[in-house]
Amino acid sequence: MQRLMLFLVLLLFPLTAIAGEKVSGTDFFVVDDQSWETGDGSGYWIWHGTGIKQVNEGPFETQAIECHGAGYWDKEGSWGEGICVEGTGDDIIMSSWKEEKGQEVHQLKYLSGTGKYAGITGGGTYTSQSLPGGRNIAEWEGEVTLAE
Repeated sequence: MQRLMLFLVLLLFPLTAIAGEKVSGTDFFVVDDQSWETGDGSGYWIWHGTGIKQVNEGPFETQAIECHGAGYWDKEGSWGEGICVEGTGDDIIMSSWKEEKGQEVHQLKYLSGTGKYAGITGGGTYTSQSLPGGRNIAEWEGEVTLAE
């Protein structure tokens, strides 16, 4: 019986290491974007934002962030996708974002990392708001797992 219990503990222990950690925060961007009409009430856009990632919860630090993306719009809304590079130096996170037409809550996914973020996995959701003066705010939350 003791061997069975030991076997079960050893079998289940690695599962505790892969449990995700909650993350949340706010990204503040200065935006450079362009758009072109492709028809009556429709078009194509590109978006570049640089700024600060402020962390409320989780293993990240407040750090620089740079995001790029492209997409389309029509009378029913906008949709697109892109990437973000978070951090500087040896500790970098690469993530992707995706906006679906007509949705206010969008998807993010952690793709890879270097340094202390090597092996990062996870994702979450975000909402964003355009502000006057070429600024944007994105509120995000999700779950990440960092390699041990």
